[in-house]
Amino acid sequence: MRWLGIGAVQPEADAQIDSGGLIWPQLLAINVAAALVLAACAANASRVGQSWAVPGFYCSIALMFAPIAARLVLVNVSRTERIANVMIVTLGLFALRVIRAPVVFVGHDEYLHWVGAQQIMEDRHLFAANVLFPIGPYYPGLEIVTTAFANLSGLSFFASAILVLMVARSLFIGALFLIYERISGSARVAALGCLFYMGSSTFVFFDTNFSYASLAMFLLTLALLLDLRLGDDGGRWLLRLPLFLVALFALSMTHHVTAYALGFLLLGFFLVEAIRRDPGKGTLWRCGVTAALAVLVPVLWSKAMGNPGAGYLGPVFQNGLREVSQFILHLGESNRKLFTGDDGVVAPLWQRVLTLGSVGFICVGLALGFFRSLSWAGLFSRRSPSSWPAIFCWSNSRHILLTLITIGYPVSMVFRMTRSGWEIGNRIGPFAFLGVGLVLAICVTSLLQGKSGNVLRAAVIGAAMTVILIGGIISSEGPRILVPARYQVSADGASIEPMGIRAAEWTKEWLGPGNRFAADRVNRLLLAGFGRQLVSTTLQHGYDAGVTLAAPTFGDEELDVIRKLGMEYLFADLRLTTGRPVVGAYFDGARADEMLDAPPLPAATFKYDSIEGVNRIFDNGYSIIYDVRALSGRP
Repeated sequence: MRWLGIGAVQPEADAQIDSGGLIWPQLLAINVAAALVLAACAANASRVGQSWAVPGFYCSIALMFAPIAARLVLVNVSRTERIANVMIVTLGLFALRVIRAPVVFVGHDEYLHWVGAQQIMEDRHLFAANVLFPIGPYYPGLEIVTTAFANLSGLSFFASAILVLMVARSLFIGALFLIYERISGSARVAALGCLFYMGSSTFVFFDTNFSYASLAMFLLTLALLLDLRLGDDGGRWLLRLPLFLVALFALSMTHHVTAYALGFLLLGFFLVEAIRRDPGKGTLWRCGVTAALAVLVPVLWSKAMGNPGAGYLGPVFQNGLREVSQFILHLGESNRKLFTGDDGVVAPLWQRVLTLGSVGFICVGLALGFFRSLSWAGLFSRRSPSSWPAIFCWSNSRHILLTLITIGYPVSMVFRMTRSGWEIGNRIGPFAFLGVGLVLAICVTSLLQGKSGNVLRAAVIGAAMTVILIGGIISSEGPRILVPARYQVSADGASIEPMGIRAAEWTKEWLGPGNRFAADRVNRLLLAGFGRQLVSTTLQHGYDAGVTLAAPTFGDEELDVIRKLGMEYLFADLRLTTGRPVVGAYFDGARADEMLDAPPLPAATFKYDSIEGVNRIFDNGYSIIYDVRALSGRP
């Protein structure tokens, strides 16, 4: 069993190294700049329909990441250079988010929070209703920070959001580096752990969206780092506790899931410390206090806000757990086809190979590094007379906990095999990778590379790390990583284009804001964000207004929905009739989508032309707006 690392690893402090100043970071920064030029060219090529755009964009990511990864694998690199290189690649990867969407938001969740932020700026108070995202106003942390910066700086809201996200991303990686370094005692492990963490599917793009999780991940690592520092103060830890409480409160009012995850982590640390042989009494007491606060504060915030998280998250977890149980009981029969979109598009072979390679490298690294990581934490350092490892005897409980939570990675893979469970797996990933990054880094430093100065071996390991990064991105973004030349049906970012934006702006200019609209999934975002209209969603109103647009004929059901929701205008997009929805739903995934087993017919839209009292007030060739106030009884 020694090859698994049981009893084979002892933590070693980094040697004091002078690797020649910052020459290498300067060269690597130039390389990152060149990679960004290639990425910008690829993004522009995608907008004009060039076939090499997506492969070229992924090549730019590899060009940016691989040299830095190989450099950080080596032993003879100073701590200062490791920090500089980690921050260079962090900012380089963030720049990809700006290259992909340099002018407007393109992510679905970004519009949900943008609408809430606009509401705060217009009304000058918090907790105003959000027509797209009912739970959003109860967690306004990101909106508070961004609107405050926009007001103080005078920059546009979009520019302010980009800067806030960039700072949050940089601080997140900086805090993660310090956490790994303090837990492992090695700057080399910390730097590699940060790079391995970047292989999480949400890291490069999803967690750089203007969404509450993007800020919350920094607040989580900040709270974990403050909790680590509390242990350095001895009897003075109570003096620093208020700072930990501030971070905890900020996290609780920013994102529910991340706040609960922090509570789970600190509670787990307390339990691991409690069962450890000979824990310090002061340490155990302090851990109990911080764990109790980490659990209590987000629960109290949720209760104070009316417990909005239960109704929002409950159905997600119920549906996901049901599908996963069915997947397991039916021995692997999944309702989700791997590498195939809801519109039937299959990912290219090279993307499938890289994604499977990414998962394979992570699993091999976890298998080889799991017990090595436990040994690094001191689990196998003391032995019983029978030479069997002593139970409950280790020196670093935080290290033990982070190693154990890597079990979440294979669990998340099971959830991602199902349609509803995919969202749960996606939520588990960022937290499981807190442990995955540490374990894989220890696997490299204690086994794969060790103290060797072999550059070729470091290059091979750097290439494997690059496959992990790109495989994670593909599993999240796939072939639609860039904005395409042509409109795609219900594809979120690939459906947001100038014609739809201009139609939404027309409604604000000529109809005024605050009108009640029914529209499809994407045009709802544009109407609420650019038009400042009150769009109807099933989540908020309990009725699927999409039936008014999806039904082939106009009848009592459609009239009843219009009257109950007080609809004033219907926004119909004829492009929906050209194909299947990329994200699996034209509207809400509720009643309207259940009516459609094929793209809606144009006649479903044109049926309002023959209804008395209904007027077509806008038509740009694709988007049509009908005035239905006569049907709803509104003036």
